[in-house]
Amino acid sequence: MVKKQNQAARETVILAGNERISDSYFRLTADCDSHYLEAAAGQFVTLRMPDQKEPLLRRPFSIHQVLAAETGKPQIEILYRVVGGFTERLSQAGPGSLLDLLGPLGRGFSVKHHHQPVAIVAGGIGVAPLVFLASQLKDAGTDMDQVSVFIGGRSENDILCQNFFKKLGTRAVVATEDGSAGYHGLVTAPLEKWAQNKEASMIYACGPHGMLTAVGKIARSKNIACEVSIETLMACGLGVCMGCAVKTQDKTQGYSHVCKDGPVFDAAVL
Repeated sequence: MVKKQNQAARETVILAGNERISDSYFRLTADCDSHYLEAAAGQFVTLRMPDQKEPLLRRPFSIHQVLAAETGKPQIEILYRVVGGFTERLSQAGPGSLLDLLGPLGRGFSVKHHHQPVAIVAGGIGVAPLVFLASQLKDAGTDMDQVSVFIGGRSENDILCQNFFKKLGTRAVVATEDGSAGYHGLVTAPLEKWAQNKEASMIYACGPHGMLTAVGKIARSKNIACEVSIETLMACGLGVCMGCAVKTQDKTQGYSHVCKDGPVFDAAVL
């Protein structure tokens, strides 16, 4: 079962770093309140820049990591891709800039001590919450040599965090649609081969909708538990505006709201 959400809070935080890591991808670091130390991998935050009136609505970002800083105050990391006006302005913000931060929001992945093979499947920027997940799995006592990470992207420029996963002791498999790195094709192809292992116990995934649908089918065909984090537009992040409804197998309502009921769901309900 996916982990329930923690109490969210809004605060103004100071940007400590904002580095370009690959092409249009950036990783920002900001000081944050100590309640983020209780955040679950898969939860998210929403951001605004206090000195700017646009955009009107806050923007959601997965929690990439929560780190203990030398000052004793934790720091939050957010991995993001420049795709529009807000993220373009965000990428230009330097250390000392202020951010309006609300979180942690939503429901995260279920983290436990795994002894049997586990797969983590990332598609493009979907890798962002999965770094946090891998760290929490290790902290929970999971045998990291039992964890296989499948990282997919359109090209080599979209393959992120591979070295981080390797340093944790996982097996990292790369797939690119143009063949510029690793397996030439969709990341679900090597995952399907991995799923032939009869001892496989869990699949975690985050990425484009089509990838998540394919991952869910693989999991069901092999009777493997599976949790997926859905990427979609979320306006308020609190379940108030009802703008992120997705159709699910929930017999009571038929729809769930990604920001409140997710973004992590058991793949069986999708």
